[in-house]
Amino acid sequence: MSEQIDRIPFSFEIYQEGDITPVNLNVLKDYLKEKTAIRVFLRENIYEGLLKEQIEKMAQKMARIRIKEPQKGLLLKDPLKGEVAYEKERINDQAWRSFGILYEGVLYQKLLAEFPLKEKLDERYCSILITTQLIGTWDQNDHRYHLRTSIYGFPHIISIPGLVLAPAKPREFYIKRQMGLPVEILKEEYRGKFLDHEDSRMTEVIKGYIMQALFYQIMENPFCEDRDCRLFNAHWQQEMIHAQLNGKYEFCPKHESILEKIKNRTWNYPFQ
Repeated sequence: MSEQIDRIPFSFEIYQEGDITPVNLNVLKDYLKEKTAIRVFLRENIYEGLLKEQIEKMAQKMARIRIKEPQKGLLLKDPLKGEVAYEKERINDQAWRSFGILYEGVLYQKLLAEFPLKEKLDERYCSILITTQLIGTWDQNDHRYHLRTSIYGFPHIISIPGLVLAPAKPREFYIKRQMGLPVEILKEEYRGKFLDHEDSRMTEVIKGYIMQALFYQIMENPFCEDRDCRLFNAHWQQEMIHAQLNGKYEFCPKHESILEKIKNRTWNYPFQ
């Protein structure tokens, strides 16, 4: 990874989509200010201010990027009226909860850039959406869609249900589930070893994913190979929980040094 720091955002712009309980945005705000000294703005509802005709267009396009069969490529057929109505309803309802619909993550990102975030997508802003929606991307290796915890770019997207469902649980969990053991019994047996919905640890875990978004923006590489660093690219729940909650430190010495430079502004800061 290059040591060159190319661009530091003028501010974090944190948006939410739907009811993001149990995430505490104020805790995230204080954390980011402490670690980076970059200004943080909590913009809350990402769809606030959209005109009626914009909502109509976005609902139409959102309904088209649903992934109904993860084993197949995206089929852009005309959505049903009920699917469009569903999208309009959730766009208009900030308290909306996820119902397990999977969206094509890259196209989701493009829709956000086209409509609500059109004026906030440049290097001056680190625009991040924390969403209750499931997002996935196509894997060329096994030719299917996979759930993702996050997608980085303009804007960055962090999926709360993705943090629960995308990283794999312990192998024994799946084996016992195939043997017929009820999920609730397994959750009790493996309590603490993976994130669950409404998990009180969610805010702490998301801290690391927001920092990954920042490192993507300033260095084009959000990840670290050190399993104790919050920037570690976890594929298993155990790895994610270790990196975000139980590591030897928050950030490896290399990335901690970069954060210190960001915080102290020890080089030319282009947007100041």
